[in-house]
Amino acid sequence: MHLGKLCKYAGECTVYQDENKEIEKPIFLVRNVFCNRGKKGWYNCQRFLAYEEGKDVPDSMKPQG
Repeated sequence: MHLGKLCKYAGECTVYQDENKEIEKPIFLVRNVFCNRGKKGWYNCQRFLAYEEGKDVPDSMKPQG
């Protein structure tokens, strides 16, 4: 469930799909901050920015730093 706008890359994102073992915080918090927040969250997400620039996005890449 998402309250705002869902990231267009959620279907292929290992963070959103909860397949990224590098994420230590509860996944619902990460999704609310980055994935479900609309542009405000997306433009703070390193994965989103890499997808937008056409760069390779490794499965282990975190949304921030």
